Amino acid sequence: MAGLQQTNSEMILLSWVRQSTRNYPQVNVTNFTTSWSDGLAFNALLHSHRPDLFDWNAVASQPSPVQRLDHAFNIARQHLGIEKLLDPE
Repeated sequence: MAGLQQTNSEMILLSWVRQSTRNYPQVNVTNFTTSWSDGLAFNALLHSHRPDLFDWNAVASQPSPVQRLDHAFNIARQHLGIEKLLDPE
C-alpha cells in the first residue's frame, strides 16, 4: 500500500507541474528525472507562479542547462526561501 500511495502522490505532483508549465512550449514534463535536466522545467514552474521575478525568454535562451538550473536554484533560494539541495552539475 505504501508503494501505491507514493506512486499516486508522485502522479498528482507530476500532474500539477504539467498543469503549471503548460503555457511554456519548450517544457514537457513527463517524469522527475530527465524532464528537469535542461533547467527549463524548474524555471518554468517558478515563472508560472512568480513571473515578476525574471524574464522567461532571457532564461530560456541561455545556452547551458547548468546556467538555467543555477538560475532556478538561485531564484528559489533568494525569493522563495527554498534551499538549494542539489548541485546543477
